[in-house]
Amino acid sequence: MSREQLLREVTRKYEDAYRKRTPKSRATMEAARKFMPGGDTRSSIWFEPYPIWIDKAEGCRFSDVDGNEYIDFHNCYTTMILGHANPRVVAAVREQAAKGTALGALIPTVVRWAELVCNFAKSVDQVRFTNSGTEAVMMALRVARAFTGKDMILKTDGCYHGSYDPVVYPSDSPGISRSAQGDAIIVPYNDKEAAERAIVENRDKLAAVIVEGAMGAAGMIPPRDGYLQFLRKVTAENGVLFILDEVISLRLAVGGTASIFGIKPDLVTMAKIIGGGYPVGAVGGREEIMRLFAPEAQAVVHSGTLNANPITATAGVATMEQLDAAAIDHINKLGESFADGVRAVFKRLNIKGQVTGIGSLQNIHFSDKPVVDGKSAREANKDLLHLFYLAMQERGCFSAARGLYVMSTPMTQREIDTAVSAVEDALAELKPTIEELWPELIG
Repeated sequence: MSREQLLREVTRKYEDAYRKRTPKSRATMEAARKFMPGGDTRSSIWFEPYPIWIDKAEGCRFSDVDGNEYIDFHNCYTTMILGHANPRVVAAVREQAAKGTALGALIPTVVRWAELVCNFAKSVDQVRFTNSGTEAVMMALRVARAFTGKDMILKTDGCYHGSYDPVVYPSDSPGISRSAQGDAIIVPYNDKEAAERAIVENRDKLAAVIVEGAMGAAGMIPPRDGYLQFLRKVTAENGVLFILDEVISLRLAVGGTASIFGIKPDLVTMAKIIGGGYPVGAVGGREEIMRLFAPEAQAVVHSGTLNANPITATAGVATMEQLDAAAIDHINKLGESFADGVRAVFKRLNIKGQVTGIGSLQNIHFSDKPVVDGKSAREANKDLLHLFYLAMQERGCFSAARGLYVMSTPMTQREIDTAVSAVEDALAELKPTIEELWPELIG
């Protein structure tokens, strides 16, 4: 049997086991195909043979429509920092829903929400609310261009900044115009020399450099050797704004990665945790830049029917009031415990796997080379990751298909120990396949 045939056979085995456990999810998927292309409306949650459909969730667990129960290490791509159905958030939303859900003016709660977000982010003077991280990035780039009078953007290969065309990843995706591709310069992540050269050579054209606090979609790859501090220095020296995308990484510390690495960006984009599980985004930054959004400035236009809507604002306040240094420290310790446990499993089983990340966000990779940037992350073994992903679901642990494991405050060491045990059991089962198909990952 050839290597390709063996891979197809073992993949079929795991996918068939998944189908057997999830017939209602499959039926729901087939029904959805009539009204949504491929039965999908959210590319990031798709995996083969089809994604699960969820029935209910509470705390750090959920059940799918087939009644299978899981520990949720996905947490809606880092959003649900307090877990699901947090009592304070639920109560606040119920009360506000009875008063109005979408109104033609703001409610006073928005002021408190803005204060909480600014105080948590620390590096921003003022904030402007949107309905997604994508929109936050879009407005950050718009105000950066307005402030500097320049058009081009520098981004790093593999960093994810949502669906706005000039910074979408991959940049050559179908439907992205050549003009949008031409608006951005792309350099490797964690490569100081390449970044400095591009910034200096294009300083008269560059409005801003945008970078994630830690690479999220590429696999939770942290900045190395003072990379973010270096970018802050070089951008300041060359009259280029520095935008820190904290949509995912804000949860890693009070102050986000800006606090961890001791930098003050010109602009910060946020989403996920600040909305309590409702659609949200925000751009914040220096007052002299943010004032361009002010109505009296008549400069940068930013409208949105549901910007700072009552439900999101209320859920945001109820969430942010529960986030303090102790809560962040709790989930960060759980994340580090998970990473240490998985690394120990790799060592015991003699498998060449890696765990990258910071605190409450950890990502598993199967590679015999260090995963340090977008290129090395793309080169990691995705076929094995898919088998591992399905094996972990079978053991009641749900994560992002790309190997991302996200901690939430309802979790305890018990959930971490359960997950690490599941990792060991899954990899022990997969090891004969790894030995036959990918011997380079043994040793």
